[in-house]
Amino acid sequence: MILYLYPEEWTGRRAREVHTLSTCVALARGGSPVTLVTAGGASALRAHLRDIAGSDAIVGLELVALSRSFGPIRSAAIFALKFRRWLRNRETFTQGFTIHLKAATMLAQAGVPYLFEAHEIFAETVRAHEEVQRVLEEMERSALVEATWRVATSAALADALRARYLLPNDFAVIPNAGQPPLEQGVGDPDGPFVYSGTIADWKGIEFAVEGARLAGVPLRIVGGTEAEWRTLGERCDTRGLEWHPRVALAELPAALAGACAGLIPTRPESGSGRYSCPMKLFDYARCGLPVISTALPALGSLQVGAWCTLVKEPTAEAWAAALRAFRFDAAAAEAARRWAADHTWEERARQLAATFTPPARG
Repeated sequence: MILYLYPEEWTGRRAREVHTLSTCVALARGGSPVTLVTAGGASALRAHLRDIAGSDAIVGLELVALSRSFGPIRSAAIFALKFRRWLRNRETFTQGFTIHLKAATMLAQAGVPYLFEAHEIFAETVRAHEEVQRVLEEMERSALVEATWRVATSAALADALRARYLLPNDFAVIPNAGQPPLEQGVGDPDGPFVYSGTIADWKGIEFAVEGARLAGVPLRIVGGTEAEWRTLGERCDTRGLEWHPRVALAELPAALAGACAGLIPTRPESGSGRYSCPMKLFDYARCGLPVISTALPALGSLQVGAWCTLVKEPTAEAWAAALRAFRFDAAAAEAARRWAADHTWEERARQLAATFTPPARG
């Protein structure tokens, strides 16, 4: 039995929630029972499960919501206390799993051997505050050193973490994944480019927006709320763009239909951007859409083909050039869809289950 600890309230809107729940569902369906413990949001979690798995319940998957609130007070310490009390009344878990630094501390304190999955270098995400960075660095070092199993979503990230924290060469490199490919692609050579995902300022969507304006090509954006869309319009010129608010995962293929290619603009200088393994890559590919992406180190672990165009410079001008040069190729679109069949959550779960197999280190 795997104990997956996610010490945040569930919203059903975050990419890390899609990642966590998809991983848990795939592990359970693959024969590795999972108990997912969150810090609340039970109703949102159930709704999200229906969206991702098409069912209210999955055999082998238990969902537990422990609030991190006590009256008006909300904190990780309250959640940790409730988690310890809950754990005392449960069977002994021999395998823990988390992507959170605080959760790693909680699992270590509870004596649960855990797998820590790294998606970024947390210590590089808050460069403007030296004290916060120092605390994050110590937490990250502890989470990785004390982990029984270590996973990174790319070889580049594994190498960077090993060098930074003097870790052994024992990372399993297991990238993100997506749902199985559609029976046929939804692309249209005469359609607009499409971006799906967060429209927050840290992501780099401005590169695509300004690049499309410079290139004079149509762009559809799927993501965010009306308030976030207005905020984006204050940061860059969004006039003439097609915008749709965020949609549920099950509705995403329809939102992408008729586009010529999917865009993945990222700020590689940011701590979270440099080692990003974007899940939208898998969303686009499964729909048979070619991709134009910032040249991210993680893509080397994924062996993407010619259907994925890499933009080497994080500038609007470089993005404009890539958009102007793009030509839809039906064979490339089909290659993307076939590639997605080898990068599903089910395949990822098999790799994770195999990672748990070796004996714990002494």
